[in-house]
Amino acid sequence: MPYKYIEGLTTADVAFEAKGKTLNELFESAALALFDIMAEPKKVSKKIKKTFSIEKDNLEELMYNFLDEILFFKDSESMVFNSCKVNVKKIEKLKLEATLFGDKVNHKKQELKVDPKAVTMHKFEVKKEKDSYKARVIIDI
Repeated sequence: MPYKYIEGLTTADVAFEAKGKTLNELFESAALALFDIMAEPKKVSKKIKKTFSIEKDNLEELMYNFLDEILFFKDSESMVFNSCKVNVKKIEKLKLEATLFGDKVNHKKQELKVDPKAVTMHKFEVKKEKDSYKARVIIDI
């Protein structure tokens, strides 16, 4: 599994650790963890595709804004997601291009879980390890 939930790190939030051998895998794993907080991904269809891009100076800012953009679509367009494709490039800055696949919230068809409010900076971390990347994220619910 590309992510795991961390018990006991926080009391009123959800914490997860995402991993990936590449930056693309890391960001996709973090997105999957966030999707799974909101709804059972297997019960969300891929009717709608959302694309966006972000440019930031460092990995922490890029990850924070990436997850925040997913929450923006959830709140502004009442959407939940089940998968995504991410491409991260380093030119002058880090540039992320993402495509999210999902659908409008449907209480009759989807198994909805909790309603995340925001990505927090509390114990937030994105780092390169020997041959992979890891992120620790806490989501305010």
